[in-house]
Amino acid sequence: MMLGFPKSISWVVLGALLLFAPSCPLHAMDEETTKTIAALQAQMQALMDEVKSLKAQSTKPQSPNPTSSPTPTAPSPTPAESPRTSYAPLPDQANRPLMELPQGGSTESASTKLQEGDKGRIKTLDISDKGAVLRSEDGRHSIRLGGLLQVDDREFTDEGSSQASKMLLRRARPYASGYFYDDWNYRFAEEFALSAPNATTYQATIAEAFINYKPIEDIQIETGKYKPPVALEQLVTDPFLVFNERALTSNLSPARDVGIMTHGLTADGKLSWAAMVGTGARNNNLSTGLDYDTGYTGYFRLFAQPFKDEKDLEPLAGLKLGLGGSIQWQDQALNGSQITSNLFQNYSTDGGNTFYSFPNGLDVQGEHWRISPQIYYSYKNFGFLGEYICEKQGVDTSALGSGGGFTSYQTDAWNASFNYIITGENATLDGVIPNHPVDFKTGDWGAWEVALRYDGIALGDTMFSPVNQGGMGASRTDNATGVNGFSAAINWYINRLIRLGVTMEYNAFTGGGGVGTVVENNEFGFLTRLQLMY
Repeated sequence: MMLGFPKSISWVVLGALLLFAPSCPLHAMDEETTKTIAALQAQMQALMDEVKSLKAQSTKPQSPNPTSSPTPTAPSPTPAESPRTSYAPLPDQANRPLMELPQGGSTESASTKLQEGDKGRIKTLDISDKGAVLRSEDGRHSIRLGGLLQVDDREFTDEGSSQASKMLLRRARPYASGYFYDDWNYRFAEEFALSAPNATTYQATIAEAFINYKPIEDIQIETGKYKPPVALEQLVTDPFLVFNERALTSNLSPARDVGIMTHGLTADGKLSWAAMVGTGARNNNLSTGLDYDTGYTGYFRLFAQPFKDEKDLEPLAGLKLGLGGSIQWQDQALNGSQITSNLFQNYSTDGGNTFYSFPNGLDVQGEHWRISPQIYYSYKNFGFLGEYICEKQGVDTSALGSGGGFTSYQTDAWNASFNYIITGENATLDGVIPNHPVDFKTGDWGAWEVALRYDGIALGDTMFSPVNQGGMGASRTDNATGVNGFSAAINWYINRLIRLGVTMEYNAFTGGGGVGTVVENNEFGFLTRLQLMY
C-alpha cells in the first residue's frame, strides 16, 4: 500500500500529479499541498535515476582486462540433500530389488548394506516398481510387499495325454519380506497355484517362510522353509528362470525343505558356503518339508567365485564353480499312515508331463544321497550354466509283490544352457532388468533375450527290473527309461515388472511307447508365459 491506496492506483495518481503539477501555479494551491507535491517529485526523480543506473550496468559490455586473470568465482554451495528422499545401492545392483535377492547363485539373501543403504537418506515409505517398501525412521526395520503372477499356455503336438495342452496359472504368490534390528531377515510367501510342474490341481501352500539371523555376512543362521543348498538351477529365483521351467535335473533336487541352516558369504564375497539339517523333502515340489518319520537330511554346498573383482582378469570375473549335495539315512515311513506320493515326486518334462511314475506301495529304506557339481559363467550379455546331479535312493519293495525287499535305485541328470541378451544388458542369475523399458513414444523396446538348452536324464535299470529280481517293477512301456531334451527360448522384458516368454521344447524318450501315455510319442511343444513380478 502507498498513501493508503493499492500500489497500482498509487502509481497512477502519482504519475498524474507529476505530469500536471508544473502547469498549475503553485500560488493556487495551499502551502501544505505544494510541499507534498514537491516531495513526491523528488522521490520519483530519485527512483528514475536509480532505474537508469541499473539499466546501464546490465547493458554495458564488460571489457576483459588482459593484464589480470579473472578472479575465480566460488561455486554456489549445493544445498544438502533432504533426508530420506533417495536410495543409492551398490552400482551393480542399482536396478534390482532391495530385499531377499539371491546373490548370483549363492544361498545368501541380499547383503545388509544393500538392503539398508544409507540410513540417513532412504525413504520411510517407497512405493515404486520395486514393490511397496516401508522402513522405520532409524532405518533398522523394514517390510517389503510384493507378488509374482505367471500365466502359462502349453501347446503340444501328438501328445499322449489329453491334459497336456492347456492354459493355467503356474504361480500366484504374494509375499512379505524385510529385516528388523539390522541383523534379522525374514520372508513369507504363500502359493495359490501349482505346487509342481506336473501338478494337476490348484492348491494353497506355503512356498517360503523363514527367518535369517545375520550378525555378519560370513556366518548366518536361517530356519524355516526355504530352498535347500543343493542344485544351482533350483536356487535360481522362480521369476528369473531363463526358460519357462527348470531343466530335467530339477527332478532330482528338492525345491523346499523345513530345517535349520548355517551359511555365509566370505572371502570378500568369493566363497559361499552352507550346511543344513532338514526334515526331508520330495524333489521339485513346494508341498514338502513335512516330517514323515523318514529321518533327517543333511545338505551342504560350496560355491566359489575365485576371480570376482579381479580387474586384471575381467573375462574370468564371471566364473563360478559349485558343489552341492545331501546325505540321509531313511527309516520306513509306510508303516504309519503315509502313502507313496508323500515320499516320491513323479518325474516330468519341463512341459509338466509325467514320464515316470513311482509304483504305489514303494517305501523308503536305507541310504539316500545326492551330489551335484555345477558351473556358471557370464561375460557381459552372455551366460552359460552347466550342472550334473546324481541321486541314489534306498527303497523297500516288500509291498510291491512277492520277493520284494531292500534295494536301491540311481538316477543321473544333466543340463547345459546358454543365454544371450540381444539388447546388451548383463547376463546374471538374478534376472534381467531392461535398460530402456518399452515406450513406443521414444522408440524403446525393452530387453530381448535368446537361449538354448540341452538336458537329459537316465533312469537306472533297478527301476524297471522285476520285484523278485531286486527291482521296482515299473513298466518300460508306460514309462520312459531316459529323456534327451532340446529347448530354445526367447524372452521379452517389457519393463521391470512384465515379461513375455516363449519356450520351444523337444523331448526324445528312450523306452516308452505305451498307447495313451505321455511317452507314446516324443514330445514337442510351445510354452508361453506372461509374468508379472512386483
